Amino acid sequence: VIGGGPSGLNTARTLAENGLDVIVLERKSRIGQNVLCTGIVGNNIFNEFELPDSSIISKIQKVNMISPYRTSILYDHPQPFACVVDREKFDRNIAGLAVQAGSRIDCEKHVKNIQINGKGVEVSASNNGNGSLTYKARMVVIATGVNNQLSREIGLGCSKKFINGAQLEVKANNLPDTHIFFGNKIAPGAFAWAVPARDRIRIGLITEKDPKPYFKNLLKSVLPKTGAGVKKQFHLKAIVQGVLSRTYANRVLVVGEAAGQVKTTTGGGIYFGLQGSRDASDVILRNISLDRLSAKALSEYEKQWKKNIHKEILIGYYARKICSRLSDSKIEKLFSIARNNGILPFIKQNGNFDWHGQLILGLARKTLVFQNLLNKF
Repeated sequence: VIGGGPSGLNTARTLAENGLDVIVLERKSRIGQNVLCTGIVGNNIFNEFELPDSSIISKIQKVNMISPYRTSILYDHPQPFACVVDREKFDRNIAGLAVQAGSRIDCEKHVKNIQINGKGVEVSASNNGNGSLTYKARMVVIATGVNNQLSREIGLGCSKKFINGAQLEVKANNLPDTHIFFGNKIAPGAFAWAVPARDRIRIGLITEKDPKPYFKNLLKSVLPKTGAGVKKQFHLKAIVQGVLSRTYANRVLVVGEAAGQVKTTTGGGIYFGLQGSRDASDVILRNISLDRLSAKALSEYEKQWKKNIHKEILIGYYARKICSRLSDSKIEKLFSIARNNGILPFIKQNGNFDWHGQLILGLARKTLVFQNLLNKF
């Protein structure tokens, strides 16, 4: 398994639990190091994937949504609907399960090349600048996140659509609720956020444009309200928006963000990546004992994961693209609709943090003005 994020680690864990000999090759010096992520996951993720919940920092029940003209709507769910996690601890917890199941994890291994032949694969990796190593295996799972070099080199192509993220974590604890900011002067094409995480606040945005100037403006607006006076260097990341053209080859599967298994509404990749890891593990376990590892046999993986989440990815992508073309005045009109037209009760009844498709389609059917906006674009 190449890549030690949640999708790669969970694949390794599941395969090892079922008796396979698995090694994870991770480029960084430790699992979970310097991950740019808001760290918000749905409450159900821990039970669904049998993960420890010790990484939870806080829970989200209220969200304060701020319009381009500073209109504020406080969404108060009947109970907490999501968790803020310590992302490094979250990843390391999955790594611990993988190791407990029998996987080996080698950090500081930068994979340079994959050679595929009739008997297996050979993976060449640099060893922290101290020469190179070669690993031999029956097959390989690529879980390299936004880095698509390996997928491209073996002919699987690469994702061509991206959105840009920026985030900074500051030490402050006087923001009671999660804040979401909308508007073309804030985060064109998407949104910005300020998320309390115990004694810290994670401030960030995603946008279709260069995030740097927008993020600097966001900090000028948000930092004084948090009481945080110290600014650290913020971090930037490209986030995949659109699936890989093909996620399988002879003796190869691609999972997680590397395959485009990302929530296109928010840019979050943890939940869909874990879904992909489950499907990949299932297909591998059904085929490897019979040595059915050809592209034809492994193509079942793509059918399986697309059946589960591809529709969600497409609905989210087109809904966000449509909304990204709205002017600030039209965004303001949507806020007015949400406040006065029964939208918030509808969201409370039908919303699901991990699955947005049905809510998006339901809102489109429910609100004539929203339908008109959708039809116009």
